[in-house]
Amino acid sequence: MIASAIPAVPFVFKGREELVKQGVNILCQQGPRFLAIMGAGGMGKTSLALYIMNSALVQDNFAGGSYFIPCELFEDAESLVQGLVHVMELTVQENQSKQRVLFDHLQTAQDDLLIVLDNFETPWNHDDSISVKNLLEKIAQYVKVSLVVTMRGPDGPGDIPWEKLGDKYGIPILLPVPAKEAFKAFAGSNLERSNDSESQIDSLLYQLDYVPLAIKLSAQHVKRIPLEALISMWEKDKTSILTEGRVPGRLTSVSFSIDISLQIFKIEGQLLNLLSAISFLPDGIPFWVEYIHQMFPGEGSNFNVSTLLDSSLVYVQNAGLKMLAPV
Repeated sequence: MIASAIPAVPFVFKGREELVKQGVNILCQQGPRFLAIMGAGGMGKTSLALYIMNSALVQDNFAGGSYFIPCELFEDAESLVQGLVHVMELTVQENQSKQRVLFDHLQTAQDDLLIVLDNFETPWNHDDSISVKNLLEKIAQYVKVSLVVTMRGPDGPGDIPWEKLGDKYGIPILLPVPAKEAFKAFAGSNLERSNDSESQIDSLLYQLDYVPLAIKLSAQHVKRIPLEALISMWEKDKTSILTEGRVPGRLTSVSFSIDISLQIFKIEGQLLNLLSAISFLPDGIPFWVEYIHQMFPGEGSNFNVSTLLDSSLVYVQNAGLKMLAPV
């Protein structure tokens, strides 16, 4: 089950070359390294981690092994330990503590090890978050162990000195040119090229806010239908068309990915009302620190904004509170 949940390194990967280079450089420094790949759902954090992890330099640097843990399968510290033991193929004797076996392995490691904790927001926001924090910080203390986490939010977990990729709020959206290259690569040979199609693609990508997952899922339709039909579908149905396959998942549906954030960060009640209000404002809430209390009287407005920022469903730009278009 764990092996089937580990994604392959994607074939289409545009506009992230500099971030890959930065990540590889961080992991190839001397001593334990702690790399945090943060940002909203659908920004390509997992793809970025896979490219960094599988680079030749990183593979050579971690002769002891590199391990990818899909943390959406493990909601608490105990199950996370089981996942690590399984992926590392450690032997656990009867009546032996799995955590002890894991720690003994990390303690006696002769070569550097790399552990990639993907979608770490799942165990981190569980009711047993203190145990998850303790486990993570204990693992980080072993001198041969380096860590990579990918998760939604602006900051790395715990008190570990993470080095972040991207800007203050994590991995940025794609730039227009690589976004267009990615769209065309995903669409494949069925995409008809013309001046009109070029401008239509530019307009669609602008409306999608250059979010990688939205680009991929919209382009997939062009393998079956003309670009004009996709544009018509988008104008009528918006984000409901950003899905692939019959079973929705975080990598096959923008709506599913957004729902994960709503559930994990418990976005409901006043929080959901605030998120809904921001979604109706074309430019978000300018100078939100000054105006948020006028829009939402009462206590807790700043705390609610902080929670939304933690979920990466909104972000701050030029003192304004904004939201990515797919959200």
